[in-house]
Amino acid sequence: MGFVLNPYDPCIANCMIDGKQCMVVWYVDDNKISHEDPKLVSMIIDHLEENFGKMMVIRGKEHVFLGMKVRFTELQTAVLSMKSYLEEAIKECGMNTMLKAAMPGPCLR
Repeated sequence: MGFVLNPYDPCIANCMIDGKQCMVVWYVDDNKISHEDPKLVSMIIDHLEENFGKMMVIRGKEHVFLGMKVRFTELQTAVLSMKSYLEEAIKECGMNTMLKAAMPGPCLR
């Protein structure tokens, strides 16, 4: 399809389509495809599904990718949060989050 792997991260591929950058990012079975034209994104999804099988597709302003909640704002910025991922990790470890500390970290003397 004309994509070129990013020389710094081999899990990112880029391609200029209709004068705009198209980027495909993946990690194991999580993928993110971005381009200004949503129809083009649909065409890429269709092509990937022909080769790799049906994917769960989520569109919109909020996504979860690799434990990160990503929210795209009207100001063309992205807000990243891992609060729910951290809460899940704390719960699985059985940590007591009700304890209080006098300092945010250990005091080394």
